[in-house]
Amino acid sequence: MGFKGAWNKRNRLIENPEEYYKLYKRLQRAYKLIREAIKRYGSFELLKGKNTLRDLEELLEERKQVLEMLKKQLKEVHKGKPRIEAEGDEKLKELIREVNKVQAEVRALEIIVNRVRKYEELYAQYKQMTEKKAFVDPKLWVRIRKMNETGERKVVRTYSRATTIIPEFVGHTIAVHNGKTFVPVYITQDMVGHKLGEFAPTRTFKGHPDKTAKVVKKK
Repeated sequence: MGFKGAWNKRNRLIENPEEYYKLYKRLQRAYKLIREAIKRYGSFELLKGKNTLRDLEELLEERKQVLEMLKKQLKEVHKGKPRIEAEGDEKLKELIREVNKVQAEVRALEIIVNRVRKYEELYAQYKQMTEKKAFVDPKLWVRIRKMNETGERKVVRTYSRATTIIPEFVGHTIAVHNGKTFVPVYITQDMVGHKLGEFAPTRTFKGHPDKTAKVVKKK
């Protein structure tokens, strides 16, 4: 089987690139919201080792139980004491501070969990759309499609070395990043099915060492 036959059999393109791009943007936005929520509300000690949605949900339930327990203790300590005496009670003040702290943690965790849950739902849709399909960077794909519609031919830069070259890219020049600079790659029909990174090497071959440098074994 020739390479083109292998491309037709093993790689399939996403049917709706526009929908794919919109979903990709929503996924990126959801991820950014999670990062912002963790930076703004979550402390390192609170979220230490909690990487999955299940871990975060368990932590949220645990903090809610702690909050309920503290509220019960607060009622018991406050019960039966005059207002003036209660205001000067150090134990009561410490308990109130602890309740406020746990309440803030619960609110922060609820925000983070809701955002992570939304991200997981979007990622499930994204995975279903891209499963067993050739990966093409959606931003690059949309730009090439627009250029094909308008007839433009200008160099497009990309960091996506894993992007599969598809028939729509033929005739365009794509500058692929090799870790240091952008290497311009003119796309031809024979490149279809390969990855962009294959045509932008990340290492410079400087030749083999001199044969005279090798140690000659004695007979």
